[in-house]
Amino acid sequence: MTTQHTPQGVRLARGFTLVELLVGMALALITTVIIAQVVVNSEGQRRTTSSGSDAQVNGSIGLYTLAREVQGAGYGIISHSAALGCPISAKYGSANALSLTLAPATITVNTSGVPTLRTFSSGRTSFAVPMVVKANHASTANFFTVNSSTGTANGDVMMAIPSTWSSTNWCTIFQVAGSGTNVLSSTNVPNEQPSGDSWNPASASTLMPTTGYPADTSYLVNLGAIVMREYTLSSENLVMRELQPTGAWGGDQMLASGIVAMRMLYGKDTSTPKDGVVDQFDTTSPTTADGWSRVLAVRVALVARSETREKEEVTQLDPVWDVGTATTVSGTAACSTGSSRKCLTLTLPKASTTDTEWKHYRYKVYDTVVPLRNVLWSAV
Repeated sequence: MTTQHTPQGVRLARGFTLVELLVGMALALITTVIIAQVVVNSEGQRRTTSSGSDAQVNGSIGLYTLAREVQGAGYGIISHSAALGCPISAKYGSANALSLTLAPATITVNTSGVPTLRTFSSGRTSFAVPMVVKANHASTANFFTVNSSTGTANGDVMMAIPSTWSSTNWCTIFQVAGSGTNVLSSTNVPNEQPSGDSWNPASASTLMPTTGYPADTSYLVNLGAIVMREYTLSSENLVMRELQPTGAWGGDQMLASGIVAMRMLYGKDTSTPKDGVVDQFDTTSPTTADGWSRVLAVRVALVARSETREKEEVTQLDPVWDVGTATTVSGTAACSTGSSRKCLTLTLPKASTTDTEWKHYRYKVYDTVVPLRNVLWSAV
């Protein structure tokens, strides 16, 4: 703005010049751009931070759920380590026979590399001790003679276990049911087929080994009810399904969202003799009772994805799982050139080899080692 003086000394305001207006507008525009840039960057950082928090919550919840389940796996089914790994014959009513293994936790991996963790436990809420079979039980017999049936009730799900299992001498799931003179007593555990569907077939010989269960070396374990759950990934969610009392698998229940990759490993004691210390992790399921007795822990890694899509490609490579150097882990490689630490690559799901959308998200790896307490506490 310019000022002009008149002869009488009166000051007259003439306004801003064009140059002054242009300079003012330029400064205002520059200030606006700076403020907008600060706001955009601040919002981007806020979204990145909050999305990272979401991934942390999802990963932590997923790990906590798995750890809690694995810690209690094997409750009530491990009376003697020699029974571990026993193949189980089981069928409810007219349903398809189930393929089960007497082990607290088993790991399988499908053709896409997605693992499934299955846990197996007894559903007894009160005490139940193993019952020694006191008379030879033929494969066609409809009752077991035991030393004591204390703690057993009609309808309880039981498991018959041989002293030494094999492909022809397996474990059998049955249900306590009888009629007439063949009823549950202090030394008698009936396994008749009731009027409705149950775990007992019309002919016991269709489930039990041809040699039956010999006296003094075989025994029964009272499960009360089978508690069996499977944990895996489905549609980028950690899900769980549970075996129903009718022998059918229930539907998937979502436990944590945004879990895009998972890896599970057995923790094994490979020392001779066993020293109770895990010194190897791998995905190979044992094939012998001794092998299963050496599985003392399960190691789990989850990859959680942030919920916010970033404008730029913020991830270029699949995340890696740093497993350290304390124990041997199969399939590892050096984390970086010259590094002594070992890593496992956790492959992310991609729609195709040309899909780059996954690169616009951030990923975090969460891992834990869960001891199988009921294996560690079981008798040898």
